[in-house]
Amino acid sequence: MKIYDDITPALKAILFHFIRGYTVWTSFIVPAEKVGGIAEKWAEVYGTQLPAWKRQDRKGKNLATAVALAAPVISRPGMRQVILMATEHALTMPKASDWAREKWLTRLPEFSDFVVVHEPRDGVAYAWSWRIQERVMDGLQRHLTTLVKMGDVGQVRHETTHWVRFYPLYGGVRRQIRRMYRGAAKLWVATRKSDWPGPDPERLPVMIGFKKDPGMVAGTKQVRAS
Repeated sequence: MKIYDDITPALKAILFHFIRGYTVWTSFIVPAEKVGGIAEKWAEVYGTQLPAWKRQDRKGKNLATAVALAAPVISRPGMRQVILMATEHALTMPKASDWAREKWLTRLPEFSDFVVVHEPRDGVAYAWSWRIQERVMDGLQRHLTTLVKMGDVGQVRHETTHWVRFYPLYGGVRRQIRRMYRGAAKLWVATRKSDWPGPDPERLPVMIGFKKDPGMVAGTKQVRAS
């Protein structure tokens, strides 16, 4: 199991494995001290520590193969989310096997506040990316609308700047936040008759490569992504 101390590279790894055929999965949250035991179990049962060439060999024989990783949980210190990802052959392994007993999910992967999506990349070609889950976006939208209606310049600037630093701005996430900021900016100008105090929706940061920042659980400008 690959253990990450930041959620951004964990999301990159999940997307990488999903695109390469690890499309069924299971995930849950555990105390950090339990990750080691789970890693050992999954390595023994599912071969998650096998080298890439051995996993490729199993794929060629239509046998299930799996990978696993763990990452911090946003706003829950001491907790980790683990995810086990397998090829679709996991669904057809013998009924007596551990593979068959696992409760595999076949919907698009979800991890932390995010979900994998396949959507147009700024109106051009479709691409796999991450989006913030709707339940989280709804909460952000309601909170931002409240701040705009209150007219607190400092609070609006603080929150909107924090969000573009906190959430890894994959293409899908960036498009979500851009739409939200466009709407908030229009409401601000219409009700306050002054310039929008938050980040320019059309100039949000783009992730450009790994750069570890120990002060953030998630962050921008860290990985290339659609």
